[in-house]
Amino acid sequence: MDLNCLIPAIQRVRTSDPQMGSREATYLRTYPAVLAIASCSGLDDTVRFLQLATVVYGWMPRVLRLDPNHLDDAVVALREARETTDANRNGLLIHNVSACLRSVVGASTLLHFANPKLFPIWDRKVQRFRLGADPSQYHMDQVRNYTGYASVIHEIRQASGFSGFHAAFNEALGERLTRLEIPPYHLTEVRSVESAAFELAGNEIDEA
Repeated sequence: MDLNCLIPAIQRVRTSDPQMGSREATYLRTYPAVLAIASCSGLDDTVRFLQLATVVYGWMPRVLRLDPNHLDDAVVALREARETTDANRNGLLIHNVSACLRSVVGASTLLHFANPKLFPIWDRKVQRFRLGADPSQYHMDQVRNYTGYASVIHEIRQASGFSGFHAAFNEALGERLTRLEIPPYHLTEVRSVESAAFELAGNEIDEA
């Protein structure tokens, strides 16, 4: 997966929309609301983790099952993820959260909302697009496969011409949101890359 293969997503977003009231349209409408919940201040760290995990799993949607043996480490990881920068991001955060949520995909989504500039959302569809083959459940359960995907996302951010892609994708998304009567919003660089991959993979949301 590279920048060139993502460029067709811009035209797709410009010319095709999910149906009004569909799960896909709801997914678009509620994304900034989940970001707002994730950014709330003044919460106890454990309450923040439990609140965000519950909201994120409703947004995905999936059934939330916590492993209490890993809860404390996951709470710390979420706190650290909110302050993570390009210089100090590492796989330990995703490992600690995924152990608690029993899901690397779920952990990637929770960490994305905690820090959308650095953590991409990962799922089977975008990984299928990236690999050109359907990944196994074992593959999706491996933290190293998420960190490999995240590294590719960050490499694309550094590619020549990326700023133009990022601006064009956000413009196309704004037009789509307006057509869907959703107030337009701006995606981070990371979110624009994985959203483009999701779009090209077929943007229907998997059943829980």
